[in-house]
Amino acid sequence: MDEDEYEVIPASPIRQLDRRLSRVESASSSSEIRRLIEQVIELIKSNQRIIDDIVKSDAELRQEVARLPGKIDELLANMGQFMDLLRASATEETAKDGMEPLVKKISELVDVTRKTQEISQAALTSLDTIDKRLKRTMVQSAATYPRRPGMGP
Repeated sequence: MDEDEYEVIPASPIRQLDRRLSRVESASSSSEIRRLIEQVIELIKSNQRIIDDIVKSDAELRQEVARLPGKIDELLANMGQFMDLLRASATEETAKDGMEPLVKKISELVDVTRKTQEISQAALTSLDTIDKRLKRTMVQSAATYPRRPGMGP
């Protein structure tokens, strides 16, 4: 005399639970999407570190190159004083013939030094252009990939 008990249950809540279960099971691909997003974020961080390193080395290079014109000016001044001394000593008739090749070589050295100064000035101009482009790139990068709080550089 086992009596079976029956209950009328609406089917729609069971179907909703079934759909939710299907969505949860299919959501396993969202972990792949999450991993992809993490990789993209890591790539952005890596790019930012590279940009920071480039900016730092650019600043250091600019400082080193900025010192060159002063050193070259100092060298030219010393060379000018040396040339004056040579010319003063070359005024004697006997020393003049023996000193002429030396004076010629020193004049060539002064010319080379002046050319080096011009090249250094051109390098400074190029570095200034690179600096402006880097800053523009960083601004564009910041606009494209805004930093999130707590993400670091």
